Amino acid sequence: MNQKDLIVTVEMACSVDGKIADEKGEESFLLERGWGIMLEFLQEQDVLIWGRKTFESVCTWGEEYVQDLKKIPIILLSRSKEKPVDWDNVFVCSSIDECLVQCQEKNWTKLFVSGGAQTNNQFLQAGVVDKVILNYNPVIFNQGIGVFEGDFIEQKLTLEQMKQEQQGIVQIHYQVEKEK
Repeated sequence: MNQKDLIVTVEMACSVDGKIADEKGEESFLLERGWGIMLEFLQEQDVLIWGRKTFESVCTWGEEYVQDLKKIPIILLSRSKEKPVDWDNVFVCSSIDECLVQCQEKNWTKLFVSGGAQTNNQFLQAGVVDKVILNYNPVIFNQGIGVFEGDFIEQKLTLEQMKQEQQGIVQIHYQVEKEK
């Protein structure tokens, strides 16, 4: 298996103006349906890839969320390589390259990246993202953490699908245009 066998999807819940959290990192604006959407997508994926901070934040949401996470293969990106939990389904990698090698070793070809903003940006910068799916929650706040943050990158996308979800969420699917 090589890198072109991988299908990498970045999926995020965000505000209408593209924020995944407020300036303090709080995500209380996210609607319950967004979690359900992510779990539904994960049924068709091999692994969930998160930054360590995102994982730790979600673990504070309550036991119901933690139980859902224990059923999913998860790779955490963390510079420290420290594993925050002692679960068999959680693996830690310190770089995108290490993460991709881990996925190849486990024959995971459908990679589901879902935050945080720096993790999303790093995958996009690496040129491995095939799809971007955004779930816009019906709220606007003009300060906070965007879907992609880090070094500048410009990436052209092609609209594939729009879907009206429950609770006023609008879901948009994009195909990432690859350089030829």
